[in-house]
Amino acid sequence: MLLRKRVRLGKFGEILVPLKVAIDEQLVLLADALVVLVNEKTGARRIVPGRNIVTDEGDKYYAQKACGETPDNDFNSLYLATAGPDPVGKSDNYGSFTVASGSEKAVATGYPKTNDSDSDNEGAGVDVITWKFEYSTSDGPFSNITHSFISIAGASGTDPILNSFVWPSAWNKDDSTSCKIFANHTENGT
Repeated sequence: MLLRKRVRLGKFGEILVPLKVAIDEQLVLLADALVVLVNEKTGARRIVPGRNIVTDEGDKYYAQKACGETPDNDFNSLYLATAGPDPVGKSDNYGSFTVASGSEKAVATGYPKTNDSDSDNEGAGVDVITWKFEYSTSDGPFSNITHSFISIAGASGTDPILNSFVWPSAWNKDDSTSCKIFANHTENGT
């Protein structure tokens, strides 16, 4: 089970922070995925940090890209899901999730990239590959989103996925809310 804490950010809304208990019992922030929901009528913001894992197919994709090869899979679309594995795993595929109808979204122009300059992305860095997806108020609505993943356009069945996310709590996006989702993959040499 993922520990989490609700933190108020004053006029900026609230954030659900996933926490990990370290050996010395201090709570350590642990997030490499982020949802930023903004109510365009009220300006209220909700930030939901989460965890994502690069799958075996995602590892292969990054290896092929690093060698200048054409990857076997053209990962370029995010999918929102109302159910999926917990914890998410290296062998997950499209069929591992219950995908929200109409939730497929192409990666934002200019992404993926390193050293992301979007101020909403707290996980950016020079050795971090960031994927960004943006939903406008006209997208959705989507309810009870618990998982997300990046796959190919028009994915179905057992199509491979780059990564999979699990969110610490379900979230909703209505027709007054815009949404940004970031996936950050740190190149740490392992």
